[in-house]
Amino acid sequence: MNEIVRERRLLNIWILRVSITLCALLIAVGLAMFFVHGNTSMPATPSGSLREMIHTSIQGSIGFHASAFLDAAIIVLLLTPMARLLAGIYVSARVRDWLYVGIGVVVLALVVIGVVAGQSGV
Repeated sequence: MNEIVRERRLLNIWILRVSITLCALLIAVGLAMFFVHGNTSMPATPSGSLREMIHTSIQGSIGFHASAFLDAAIIVLLLTPMARLLAGIYVSARVRDWLYVGIGVVVLALVVIGVVAGQSGV
């Protein structure tokens, strides 16, 4: 059982390190772009559906807009708990711990329902 706990912990640490590093890089690039462009436009607050925010962030980063990189950093931070949840479900399924798989799937379903309901204005 210690191997399972160790694997789960290492996976969570890896996910956190990658997400925080990616977020920090995106913020650094966004701030650099903001200062390089002479502070002519303030970064906008992300709004709209998650899909629109991701699409706008991708399109804006192609055009080197500072707000697109900052929005991408926020999206990475928002999706980090989802990645940890999916990793937990994966590790639990590998060791055939079906109780935790079931709990993880229920929590994942609740999060998805909440995101969908929040995006639709329900």
